[in-house]
Amino acid sequence: MKKIYSMLLLIVMLCSLSIVSASENLSTSDNPVVVDNVDMSSKNIGSIPDVTSASNDVVVSENSSVEWKSYENEKDDNVSDNQSNSSSNSTSNGSYKEESVVSNVVTKNVSSSYGTVVNYNIKVLDQFKKPMVGKTVSVTIGKKTVEKITDSDGMVTFTLNCQAGKYVIKYKVDNINGSNSYIVKNKISLTVLNWNLKGDVSKINLIKKNMPNNTWVKKAVAATKKGIPLLKFKGGKGKIVFMTAGVHGNELSSQVAAMKMIKYLSDNPISGTVYIMPFVNVKAIAKKVRYTDKDYNRIASSSGTIPNKIVKLVVKYKCNSYGDFHTTKPGGAPGKDIVMGSKSLKSKSADLTNYIAKKCKVNKRIYSHIGQEYPGALFENVNKKGITSVICEVALPHNTVTTKTVKTSFNMMKYLLKYNSVI
Repeated sequence: MKKIYSMLLLIVMLCSLSIVSASENLSTSDNPVVVDNVDMSSKNIGSIPDVTSASNDVVVSENSSVEWKSYENEKDDNVSDNQSNSSSNSTSNGSYKEESVVSNVVTKNVSSSYGTVVNYNIKVLDQFKKPMVGKTVSVTIGKKTVEKITDSDGMVTFTLNCQAGKYVIKYKVDNINGSNSYIVKNKISLTVLNWNLKGDVSKINLIKKNMPNNTWVKKAVAATKKGIPLLKFKGGKGKIVFMTAGVHGNELSSQVAAMKMIKYLSDNPISGTVYIMPFVNVKAIAKKVRYTDKDYNRIASSSGTIPNKIVKLVVKYKCNSYGDFHTTKPGGAPGKDIVMGSKSLKSKSADLTNYIAKKCKVNKRIYSHIGQEYPGALFENVNKKGITSVICEVALPHNTVTTKTVKTSFNMMKYLLKYNSVI
């Protein structure tokens, strides 16, 4: 029995020693304790590290790489970010102002007649549609460039007064370029010469039928009820040319050609001045006869007569050239499409005759001296004044009109103008 008790006592003592040894090991360990499956309802969960300590870092476990920052610092960073954004927005929406730039240039095409001043306006706007003050605007027409500065309304005005023609206005403001058209028409006027001669040429069917749809043609035809119409076309500096038709009443193709020329000069710019008397003997035209009392192409040298008054007008207007346009019946004198002039030291009638004949492919006749055959003719009496003059004829029966003869007569008129560099 004693041996049994001795064995039990020895076992008890060994167990006591094991318990004491385990307790000492627990209190002296340097290793942290990892607690798994902790009951969060227990009040004895140990102490929570102070997050306000100097390190501000809490190690969850040895193997953990997660780092936690204090709430205060995190809040401060957010506040700092918000302040930075607020400052940026304030700069964008408050103190910063977008620079104005030229965005739109307002202009329009302009037109006028020669001798009439026209204003070409330009308005400069920025991207906010507000006028831009103090902007330099340059305008170029041909080889000439002019610059101006915009006023308080963003406007500049350029004063234009050019010869008749079609121009392109080029403008530039900063990096914006553009263009407009500038059309200058011939200045046109109509005078009714009250020389005790009237006749309503609108009663002639061939004149009415072949009348171009043109305001000035209509005015000229209507004017014959009161006297002899004289139209003036001025397009600028240049030579001065005078033309007549209807000296003989029944020569209609040249009168129709003269109406076409009126329309042409109404629509096309010229360099110089052109006078046109499309219906000279209005009384004879209305009666469909060559003349009523005297042949106007035989008495131009007689003072006081209507053809002599025409000669004086050509001199008064300081014309460079004169052309008288007729028709001639086939078989008559001259009886063919022809241009005639005279040799003269005073004028270049022979040169003009050669020029028109060549360009229009018609016959020509150059008299050895002025008045050789027709001393009383209009063109010869103008030649005597030192003004280059010719007479142009197209062949067809009297009181008739053909497209071909009108075209030929019209072309001779055009080359009279071309010779003088008017067109």
